[in-house]
Amino acid sequence: MLSSPPRQPAAQGLGATFALLLVAGFVGVGTAAVGPLVILPILGGALVALVVTRPEYGIAVFLSTFLMTYPRALQGSGLLTPNNVLGGLFLLLLTYKLYREEDWWFLSSREVQLLAFISVAYYLSGRLNAPDATKMSLLGLGAGQTENLRNFVSRVAFVVFFINFIRTPEHVRMIFVLALAFMVVSAFTGMQGALTGGGLYGGRAAAAQGVIQAAYNPNRLAMFSILALAGLWYLMQSLRVPGFRLFIIPTLIGLALTVLLTASRSGLLGLAVAVGAIVVDQRARIGTIVNFVFAGVLLVVFMLPFVPQRTLERITNLPGTEAAQVGEGAGSLERRQYTWEVALELVRESPLLGVGIGNWEVARFLKDPARSTGAPHSSYLLALVEGGLFCLLGFLALLWSTWRNFREVEAYVVDPGFPLRDLAWIVKSCKISFVVLVFFSLFADLWQMVILFWLVGLGIVMRRLVEQTALQEALEG
Repeated sequence: MLSSPPRQPAAQGLGATFALLLVAGFVGVGTAAVGPLVILPILGGALVALVVTRPEYGIAVFLSTFLMTYPRALQGSGLLTPNNVLGGLFLLLLTYKLYREEDWWFLSSREVQLLAFISVAYYLSGRLNAPDATKMSLLGLGAGQTENLRNFVSRVAFVVFFINFIRTPEHVRMIFVLALAFMVVSAFTGMQGALTGGGLYGGRAAAAQGVIQAAYNPNRLAMFSILALAGLWYLMQSLRVPGFRLFIIPTLIGLALTVLLTASRSGLLGLAVAVGAIVVDQRARIGTIVNFVFAGVLLVVFMLPFVPQRTLERITNLPGTEAAQVGEGAGSLERRQYTWEVALELVRESPLLGVGIGNWEVARFLKDPARSTGAPHSSYLLALVEGGLFCLLGFLALLWSTWRNFREVEAYVVDPGFPLRDLAWIVKSCKISFVVLVFFSLFADLWQMVILFWLVGLGIVMRRLVEQTALQEALEG
């Protein structure tokens, strides 16, 4: 005689459906009677349940809070923001995890130690050498240290949560593909805006508000487009699905077109750096070179007609050329050079301590006869001005350690017999993305953005995974 358990899945499915309909009905009636804010408690409860039951998806949501601009109703206010709520939840989960497992391995991570060192350097520079508070008060200015330091520390905390809850190859693929999707969507919203008469600064491509908020800047959009291009290139190389290239190749062409439409000179140079790095990574094989030559021909034949003449003139006015002195965008180069001169004066005045994180604008305003507050457009220079020499050295050590992580992981995953071979395309994508980020950091302020911390976290997690797998293979062998 059959027992009742075989019927339980159907009963459970019916119960879940009923519960979903009940929630949907509550949302519908509540929205009609009270307004859309009635959804917030439901979303909050669902978020808590998601983070507790599937922390890796919570990390994905956490990453999106750094990347996206949420609707005003979901942004919160003061300290009660989605970012802070998620941080509190993950702090509780991490505390319970440490209590249960008694494994504090992440504290011995060199990258975590360097991030802590950089945070301390920023804190001391602000406490000991911030701009004169009396002058700032008379000018009606306020120090930006508190908020910027809090934002930096929140990203350090994100790395700690990331490396503790992203623990499997499936988690790595999920979190990488998520960021890749954000970058592709940002690029295509920017391209659409430029081609339809929108954009910034005379039609330059910039991502739509609400996707990747940092990509609203054309130079950063160019960088994100190049990172996405590298990721999709290696994904295309790893997947042998019939017809897949017919989808990927037009996307790659669109990403390259977006770089051109941003009219970003650093973007054009960054694209060349990415292509060169990929060719070197693939050992300059004939097939790779032919593919890139073919892509270049497509770029010239099919994309240049879509790029306005003014954009082409600006993006090709590279430093050191005659056109850079008088052509489109020449004023931008002059302003950037002047800003670097002011920044170097500030460095000479305080080479070891800096002026404190977030205090660049105030320090420049007080120093610059033109009373400008423009950014220095260099992550290296900004770290030196705001955090001092020790802060810059900390960042350089962090970059070097992350690069070594990618190289160590690559040495394992390129082996066809290694169990984590399917992570090879992600490792190679991260390596090229890292090279591009290091290059763009020469011309943009990027080290407070989550992309650096995302790459640092991926390097730590993947190295830990391959080392654990290699050790297990050795023990079994």
